[in-house]
Amino acid sequence: MLLTKDTTIHFLTSEYPFLIESLALHNGSFEKLKNPLLRQTVGRIATVEKAAGMGNESVLSLLLFIAGEIMAQTGQPVEIVPPVVLQAQFSGKASREQRLTMLKEIIKELHEGVEFATLQEKFNKTVGDISPEEIASLEQTLVNEGMPEAEIKKMCHLHAALFQNALEGQEMPQVPPGHPVDTYLKENMRAKKLTAEIRDTLDLVSGEAGEKSWPFAVGRLKALTLDLADIQTHYVRKENQLFPLLELHDLSAPGKVMWEVHDDIRHLFRRGQDLLDTDDRSSIIEALKELVDEVDEMFRKEENILFPMSLQLLTDADWGRCRQGDDEIGYSFDIVPDSQWVAPASSTGHEKTAQTGFVDLSTGKLPEQVVDAILCNLPVDISFVGADDKVAYYSDSAHRIFPRSAAVIGREVKNCHPSKSVHMVTEILEAFKKGERDKAEFWLELGGKFIHIQYLSLKNGQGEYLGCLEVGQDATHLRSLNGQRRLLEWT
Repeated sequence: MLLTKDTTIHFLTSEYPFLIESLALHNGSFEKLKNPLLRQTVGRIATVEKAAGMGNESVLSLLLFIAGEIMAQTGQPVEIVPPVVLQAQFSGKASREQRLTMLKEIIKELHEGVEFATLQEKFNKTVGDISPEEIASLEQTLVNEGMPEAEIKKMCHLHAALFQNALEGQEMPQVPPGHPVDTYLKENMRAKKLTAEIRDTLDLVSGEAGEKSWPFAVGRLKALTLDLADIQTHYVRKENQLFPLLELHDLSAPGKVMWEVHDDIRHLFRRGQDLLDTDDRSSIIEALKELVDEVDEMFRKEENILFPMSLQLLTDADWGRCRQGDDEIGYSFDIVPDSQWVAPASSTGHEKTAQTGFVDLSTGKLPEQVVDAILCNLPVDISFVGADDKVAYYSDSAHRIFPRSAAVIGREVKNCHPSKSVHMVTEILEAFKKGERDKAEFWLELGGKFIHIQYLSLKNGQGEYLGCLEVGQDATHLRSLNGQRRLLEWT
């Protein structure tokens, strides 16, 4: 742990409750810390430096006492930054671990409600600057320590605001045309023009003066919002291509948090488009302003944090895999990646055997290419998750309901779903493994289609669990059928 004059009493007593009694015995002025209300209020802004002043002792003396108590009670090493060390100088020399400790303390205080301006000043004094990789490591650490992704998502705008000045002074590494990040940035450029046009149109129709022009502007807003909605393909590519690669490098938290934000933006698109079919001008203006705010904020998160961090972390081979799968999912705004950047030959995905063999099945033997063709042409989508809860296969059909790409192979299934539904997937798989259930069935309306989904537990002849088969089908046509149509009438 890193202990400085700016560490708050609330943080210390929350992390190490025994300090409440220890500090009271050490200095009678700290008896008031036994009051929970005081710890939750004054304690949030009272630093070690301020506490030392209230107790009429030197800051260094109090730092040494607190460090000694923590080490004696927990055995945990404590690093002290003496008050005579200039914080600006220290921040430049601090190790990565020290910086992350300071950042974690600041973010936890932010989540606990400490005033933003106070923490902004503390950040500037103790850290000063921050890299995208450090932000990603910070989020991963918080998730590993039990903070839900949804909680981080709720505060991520404040996180971005806290780090904004430090990040905006950094330049993102240049990438050649055709590199996956180059394509993401081109999509962002197109989308930024659309959000700017929506803002300009909203400004024209806001207030009483805009009431007369509203009938003419609403059609324009519908068209612009529909065009902007294509950015969602960009999000799907991140979820199915970029995030799995980060997970291979033990960095799952940033993707999970960002996926939650993607879902929020998708909801805002649906809400905005629904309202545009009404006459509620004020609600439409409010909804579309919120939508473009969130979309623009996502640009900043990507360009200041996600993309620079990914370029630092991922290898050329990783980017080659990403580029291959990107084509399977598609691109926003009909953007076509440039051909200047070529994926490394070693990153061409799953190796194909030179000789095509046969597959022995329980009721026959078929060439591998025939088995693959059968699976890809079934009128359903198939995905298989092995007994280790990792995705092992999906049918690469032309009529896929949900997007998939080769990057999903080997990915833990819990990372293939938004955080809010992961617990249900986990429950289903656990029930299958225990033999409590062998099937889970769902159906939903999606984009004017009726989608039927089944999870099926697969077992061998001895009853041992092999994995879960997911079967999805667009059943819209089937539901519309009536009467009969016999074989002789097939034409």
